Amino acid sequence: MNLLQRIVRNLIVPSPRRETLLAETQSLRFETLETRRLLATLALTDFSVSQGTGEKPQSKVWEYADQWWTVMPSSAGAAVWRLDGTAWTQTLQLSTNNNVTADVKAVGGVTHVLLFDGDASQLASIEYDGAGNYVPWTMRPQLIDVPLSGAETATIDVDTTGRLWVAADNGNLVQVRYSDGLYQIWSSPITVASGIGSDDISVITALPNGTVGVLWSDQNTKRFGYRYHIDGAAPTEWSVAEAPAAAAALNTGGGMADDHLNVAVAAVTAIPKT
Repeated sequence: MNLLQRIVRNLIVPSPRRETLLAETQSLRFETLETRRLLATLALTDFSVSQGTGEKPQSKVWEYADQWWTVMPSSAGAAVWRLDGTAWTQTLQLSTNNNVTADVKAVGGVTHVLLFDGDASQLASIEYDGAGNYVPWTMRPQLIDVPLSGAETATIDVDTTGRLWVAADNGNLVQVRYSDGLYQIWSSPITVASGIGSDDISVITALPNGTVGVLWSDQNTKRFGYRYHIDGAAPTEWSVAEAPAAAAALNTGGGMADDHLNVAVAAVTAIPKT
């Protein structure tokens, strides 16, 4: 084979190196980058309520069935409201008590609402009817009394076993109660902390790791406190108290703790005021 034949052959029959390069070239692909959109704020129409929304640890707005909902009291009492466009529409009256502040826990199509008003506190449970409204929970449509004597505020959550918990301050104590089944009968209070100030509050939240945690402010020690309970364990079994971020606290002014708490579950994200 002469030189010219050899050159032509190499052009027609690729060498192993050329085949590798071709294979590498063929493996290249283009990918479309994700779409990014700028978020905009939209002003909603005001509506009149009989109590403010300033109870820091409570959550009273949720999303279900592609709609936003809230529980607010008006002069006629506490009710469920649906956001239609930019205006809130009252859809279901829950109570004639117009002195309540609500804390809401949505579990699928069923939503439990603590209508907090100290000794006159009640639990309402509602379910989505599939037609754009909430109706009383068919399993237990009536309101249940949850007397929370001496509390400044209270919050609820449901653990992985379906047990419903409520946490509230009571004088210098932080206490929890629980209820099972249809949430008609509540336990006696279980004290998880003592010695807090009269202006301190707490918040309870269920965590993805199978625990419920209680975070509270303690302006006497100028620190926050935290304990958790393992789902399914005896109700009185709680972890040793912790002081979150105590190493970062400065003993100046009012110190680290203030009675402004709200908790959202991401890892756990707590938003306190110090």
